Amino acid sequence: MTLICSLNVVFTLELSLVRHRPDNFVMRIHPSTLVFAALSLLPLAAQTAPATAPSAYDQLWDHALLLKGTKEDFFQELRFIGREQFDWYCFGNGEHDRTGWGNRRSRLGLKGQFLQDWYFSTEFDFNVGAPHPIFNKVTDAYVKWSPSPEQAWTIGRQGVRFTLDGSTSSLVLPTIDRSFISYNIGLIEESIPGISFEGDKGKWFYRTGVFTAGTADPYFGKFNAGLLGLVSTGWHFDEQWGCEKAFVRLDYLLLSDDPQNGTGSPQMFCRDNQQALSLNGQFTQGPWTLNIDLCASQGQGAQSDLKGLEFEPIYNLNADWQLVFRYTYLDSKLANGVFMTRYESWVTAGRGDRYQEYYFGVNRYFYGHKLKWMLAVEHAHMHDRAADGGAYSGWGLTSGFRVSW
Repeated sequence: MTLICSLNVVFTLELSLVRHRPDNFVMRIHPSTLVFAALSLLPLAAQTAPATAPSAYDQLWDHALLLKGTKEDFFQELRFIGREQFDWYCFGNGEHDRTGWGNRRSRLGLKGQFLQDWYFSTEFDFNVGAPHPIFNKVTDAYVKWSPSPEQAWTIGRQGVRFTLDGSTSSLVLPTIDRSFISYNIGLIEESIPGISFEGDKGKWFYRTGVFTAGTADPYFGKFNAGLLGLVSTGWHFDEQWGCEKAFVRLDYLLLSDDPQNGTGSPQMFCRDNQQALSLNGQFTQGPWTLNIDLCASQGQGAQSDLKGLEFEPIYNLNADWQLVFRYTYLDSKLANGVFMTRYESWVTAGRGDRYQEYYFGVNRYFYGHKLKWMLAVEHAHMHDRAADGGAYSGWGLTSGFRVSW
C-alpha cells in the first residue's frame, strides 16, 4: 500500500502543479513514469519470498553481472553499468516560469576487474530527451592499477573529486542537484582526462592528480591549454569523536593560466580559477548525517573570486525514507560572478553576485540508491548589483526518479 500511495503522489503532482492557466491544464504521463510504475511493482513480489531468498530487486540487478571469474582467469569481473535519471520540475521567478519533464542523465557502459590488480570503466552519456544527436559525451574512460588495497593509480577520463558535492557521484547524491558551490567554485564536468594517485594509511587518506584544463569536447578534450592540479587529504575521526562516520578533508586546486581554459562543449571542463580551496566534512551518528563545505576561489581573467558555504543536515526516518535540508551561500567579488544552474537558468538567464538557497527534500529508497524517488522544494534568491537581468527570487519544485545498475 505504501508503494501505491507513493506512486499516486507522482501523478497527483503532475496534475495539480501544472500552471493555473486553463489552456495549460492537461494530463501528461511521461513514458519514463510508466517505466518506474513497472519497477515499483517489484517489492510486491519480493514481500512474498522467504526472508533468506534473494529479493526480486536482487535477482533483477544480478543480470548486470556479465562475468564472474576466479583469480586464475583474465577477467575477475565484467559488469554492465548504466543509469537513468529524470525529473518533473516547476520553477518560477516573478512572471517567468517553466514546467515540464527533464531527462537528466542516460548512461550506459562497462566496468570490470582483470589480472587481479587492474580495473577499467567506460561509460557514455546519451541525449535521450533530445536525440539530435543521440550521443552526448564520454563520462568515464579510465584504467586503474591497484597493487594493494591502500593505493591506486588511475589514467584516463575520471572524476577529479573536488568539493564535497563534486566528489559525490550523481548515483548517491541525497539532493536532486549538486550545490551552486560545486558548479561555480568546483568543476563543471564530473570527469576530466588526467592521471591521479590515491591511497590511505590508517586514518589518513589522500589523493593527487594532474588534469587537462583545455578546450572540452565530447571525448578527451583538445589538450591545448593549462593544466589543473589537485591535492586532497583528509583524516577519519570516527573513533576519537565516537561517531559511526566522521571525516574532514581539505581539497586544493591550482590551474595554470591560458586563454583556452574553461572553453569547449558540450560543457567546459572547469572554471578559470587560478586556485580554489574546499574544507569539507561528513559526520554520521545514528539517523543523523551532517555535510559541511567551506569553499573559496581566486579567479583569473574574467573569472571573479568566490567564497561559499554549504550546510546540509540529513535525517533517516527509517531504511526507506529520508529528509534532507540544505542551505547554500555563494558570494562573488565582482558583479555577474555567479552562474545560475540548470532549472533556475531556464527562467533567469542572467548572472548575479550573491546567492542563497534553502532546499527541503524527501527521498524514498526502494532499492537503496539504485532505485529511488526524490521530491524537493527550493527557495532561492540571487542579488544582481549590475541590474542586468540576473536577479532571482523564486520557488522550485522537483520530483525525480533515479535508477542505476
